Amino acid sequence: MKFRILVALAFLISSLTSCENTPGIAPVGEMEVLPYYDLKGFVLQEIEKLDSSSQVSKITRINGEEKRSDVTFSKEDWKEELDAFLEADINKPSLATAFNTEIKGDILIHQAKPEAKTTIKEIQVRIVDDKPVWLRFRGAKESIFYTSYINGGIYMNAFTDKIDHYELESTQKIWFLSPNNMKIQGAVR
Repeated sequence: MKFRILVALAFLISSLTSCENTPGIAPVGEMEVLPYYDLKGFVLQEIEKLDSSSQVSKITRINGEEKRSDVTFSKEDWKEELDAFLEADINKPSLATAFNTEIKGDILIHQAKPEAKTTIKEIQVRIVDDKPVWLRFRGAKESIFYTSYINGGIYMNAFTDKIDHYELESTQKIWFLSPNNMKIQGAVR
């Protein structure tokens, strides 16, 4: 009887202490390893660094008509302003094998495989001293009636370790209509 109790107790203790090593459960303090660069996480982290006193000199050009303004964004405004970067995240289960990854010098490149069903075609991140210096993405969506292209970039300030400036450009063409082009550039002061 004592032997059975000791075996049951040993089994219980070993099963409780071995949870850290169970496949799929990360040990405390470790983050999940993503297959691709965490673009969404990076942008959300950078938005948290920006305060409401930061002014943005913004240039918006829609079909050649340009408008300049100085604006101040709240954190929610920043999420809306940089939404295209958040949407460009490729860390989704359906895209786990959709990209080829290579490193050229200090640039990490994720490029969509030709057969991949994704609107994001490429993400590039230049990393110096374990910090991103800039990141860019390129996307395209095509069908018989509709074509859309989008390019974006975020560039960091090495002294403040915050976003220095960003740019987004998109072109949309619907069959039988003239293309619409929009470009946004913002410099954080």
